Amino acid sequence: MDNKFNNMLQEFLKNNNVENIDEANEKLQEFIKMYNNGEIEYENTPLDDAYEILEEAQNAKTEKEAIKLAKKAYEKSKECFDAILFQCDLEENGIRRMKLLDDGLEFEKNRLIKEKYFDKENIGHFYGIFETRPYIRGLVIKAEYLLEEGKISQAENVCREVLRLNENDNMGARYLLMAIYATLEKENDMLKLYKKYPEEDLEMIFPLFALYYKLGNDKKAKEYLNRIDKCNSNFVKFFNGTIKESKKVEPGYYSRGDSSEIFMYLDRYDYLLITMPKLHEYVIENLMKNKKSKK
Repeated sequence: MDNKFNNMLQEFLKNNNVENIDEANEKLQEFIKMYNNGEIEYENTPLDDAYEILEEAQNAKTEKEAIKLAKKAYEKSKECFDAILFQCDLEENGIRRMKLLDDGLEFEKNRLIKEKYFDKENIGHFYGIFETRPYIRGLVIKAEYLLEEGKISQAENVCREVLRLNENDNMGARYLLMAIYATLEKENDMLKLYKKYPEEDLEMIFPLFALYYKLGNDKKAKEYLNRIDKCNSNFVKFFNGTIKESKKVEPGYYSRGDSSEIFMYLDRYDYLLITMPKLHEYVIENLMKNKKSKK
């Protein structure tokens, strides 16, 4: 849902005095029909204009033109925080990129506080609120930048803040945090996080294996190693050199249980993997031999 569409919908519902969920659903269907027929009267806000300029930036032929348009979008409306995130994505210098993001996040947080979005009833639901969604994206991007720079503890704090503001975690900050806890060997914090998000997939299980491998708890390490193998059998194939790139998934994407998930993990969580330089020996020794003994 884009900014303009959201504004048009909210204005339509407000003007029609919607009082309950049944009325809202009925009016929503009416709105969609009128919207598709071009029957909704609406005057652009500065933020709508800013997003239209940002769309031009996204379709610009050159990076220079894209940055110029993104800056113009933000000048048009300081509420268009996505224009800052777009510029950050194009900035190659890490120092300038982080300053741009930090300045943008500070301004955006102060703006959201003034507009009451940081009030108690909204905490925990930020991604479900259209206006606070870009701020959550910005925090996750900051955590990823910090991890690229090796600033693990700072990234931990940012991920914690993301989960405080957005418990549903649509952006996957919990996965970053699990890997951070494994890197820092924080067992209690990791177990609390896993209890809250008990998912049986590589991004949640591998950090648990890594933690106990690093702590020297072979019994638990092997338990989670076997669970990794169950959720994605391509894991061991990487370590014995027989893994093949997926033909099912488009480049840049991944699918759970597929070889593309393994390559994603190796790339995204390298800050954890580099703390285990002899990992391949452990995996082959404990997983490959188990497989052979079962045949």
